[in-house]
Amino acid sequence: MSPHPRPWAAGRMRSLGRLPGRVARSCVPRGRSGARGQALLELALVAPVLLLLVLAALDLGRLFYSQITVVDSARAGAMEAALEPTSFSAGAACSSTNRVMCAATNESAGSFVTIAPADVTLSCSPSCAKGASPANRVTVTVTGHFSLMTPLLSVFTGGSNVTLQSAATADIVTIPATAASNPSPSPSPSPSPSPPPPPSPSPGVSPSPSPSASPSPSPSPACTLPVANFSYSQQNKNKPVDFVSSSTPTSGPCVITAWNWDFGDGTVGAGQPSWSHDYGSPASSFTVTLTVTNPGGVALRAITVVTK
Repeated sequence: MSPHPRPWAAGRMRSLGRLPGRVARSCVPRGRSGARGQALLELALVAPVLLLLVLAALDLGRLFYSQITVVDSARAGAMEAALEPTSFSAGAACSSTNRVMCAATNESAGSFVTIAPADVTLSCSPSCAKGASPANRVTVTVTGHFSLMTPLLSVFTGGSNVTLQSAATADIVTIPATAASNPSPSPSPSPSPSPPPPPSPSPGVSPSPSPSASPSPSPSPACTLPVANFSYSQQNKNKPVDFVSSSTPTSGPCVITAWNWDFGDGTVGAGQPSWSHDYGSPASSFTVTLTVTNPGGVALRAITVVTK
């Protein structure tokens, strides 16, 4: 074979050398379909992981909401037990004679957590009697049952079925009987005139005067419902929140006799018109409720408190 290329071959090579870009483009295969297939494969691998993470986030939110529901159920039962500590039957369904059970179980209706009558317990210290000084205390404990949607959080919770529990304590309140309005007193009959005494032999002796009727007592005034209100203040984030009641009336026969505080974090207080409470959670909001009692009945006031 001749070591030199033929003239027509050399001319062809020179013509190809003048078009390097066109030759290069024609030699590179188009890979658009291959890149699309790779993207679909990566999506198929990542999508289940993303879906699992989304479901786990939903489960975490449901679990947090369920814990709040159990706390609210215990507080509702304790508030009812503070007024009627004997209206409770362990394990029995809600009824007019089981008002503590109604308050605890109705609070969880329609939520993600299940609270059965067997999950509500009540205890008093030292007894459930009213009128003690200092007041007896009642504690309501509620247990809720929650089921996870995904097994991802079960690694941290110990299983798919999670048990939540909360307890709330309140002072047993003694409400004075409402003063009934007295009907207008009937006019007292005028005394009948005494008969004239028989004439005595001694002249000039006048008969003794008849006794005057004693006045009837005036009726006691009827009391109306009190007006519940309070204010709060906090010096800084390291100080407790100070609550001061401005409820009325503060004097007279219808004066307020009981103050009951619900601080919104599962703790309550009773017996004082002012209170200092340390939340220990800066930059948080709590719904604080003050319930006041006088001979006319019970009134309450709820305010959202934001700590520093």
